[in-house]
Amino acid sequence: MSAGEFKDWLKRSNGEHYQQPGLQMTDPRGDAYLIRKLDQIPWKLLKTLVGGSYPQAEIEKERELQTIETAQKTGQAEDPLKIGRTKPIHIPRLINAIHRVILEQYPAVTPVMGEEHKWSSEAQRYLWYGFWHRVGRFIIGKQREFPTLLFMRSKIFLLLACGWTSRYAVTGQEQALEQKIMNYPDHGVQLHDMFRESYLLNRGNMYLTMLTAENVLASDPYRVDRGESQLQRKLVYIRHDSQPLGDNYGAWYHFFGIGMYGLVRAPFVARAVAEIESFGSLFLEGKDKQEDYINRYGAIFGRQLNRLIEKELWKQPLPKDARYDYMLPVTEKSFK
Repeated sequence: MSAGEFKDWLKRSNGEHYQQPGLQMTDPRGDAYLIRKLDQIPWKLLKTLVGGSYPQAEIEKERELQTIETAQKTGQAEDPLKIGRTKPIHIPRLINAIHRVILEQYPAVTPVMGEEHKWSSEAQRYLWYGFWHRVGRFIIGKQREFPTLLFMRSKIFLLLACGWTSRYAVTGQEQALEQKIMNYPDHGVQLHDMFRESYLLNRGNMYLTMLTAENVLASDPYRVDRGESQLQRKLVYIRHDSQPLGDNYGAWYHFFGIGMYGLVRAPFVARAVAEIESFGSLFLEGKDKQEDYINRYGAIFGRQLNRLIEKELWKQPLPKDARYDYMLPVTEKSFK
């Protein structure tokens, strides 16, 4: 594709969303649509800051208040945990559960890191001068939004920041994974279950494993009733609040999304992204200390997962006293 053809896609997109049809590690057309869609972010962010949080956040807060009020009236209120200061997940034990999936349960599948989705060569060339090209179009009235400075950030970083991986970074295994998850009983899917099902579908490709889970979990993060989908009812509550009140939808997809980024990035970068995500959520959805904890532990999980694969620690037998009860507080429930 020539530079002229790439610019034609920019013009045709007109800020509309794009749906990648299948697995494409580079996608010039999708990149053009993505760049124009990113130009809308500053204005939407400003509208949200002025007008209040997203509707789904307000619904979740209202549900939480109603549940607390009912529990207090009936005398069933539990002692609150120190939300945001109590570990929601024991990461080393979760890594043990992943290790067992790879080494003991499915030894015929060899894990590999995999390559991440990247900007196409056409997009990479355009990013060097594209901001000023779009500024010119804005000045003469051919583009409504003032362009966004992208600072040459990676494609996967921008997609995770906006919750758009399921549109522009498709793996082709999303539908199959969702079907597998729907076969579980309600509240029966643990974190390692999600990993295992995606790992098998993606034949050991760790990047695609985490991305497929992220795409299924965050297929429509801006949907008002996002926590009410049938798939969401299959997921165990992982926030570690005193009662299952909070945004479990956000907890799951943040954990896998930031975990995926931690898998492919240096530790300090992954942790920084977790903090940025928490900062953004503060403005868009309100203060949520437990979600902050989920974000941070997602980054830790991603880095430990990277170490498990890159250093080939998955080949080492698990100790006999290895523990797999990673959900805190610890329960006696056995894991598959």
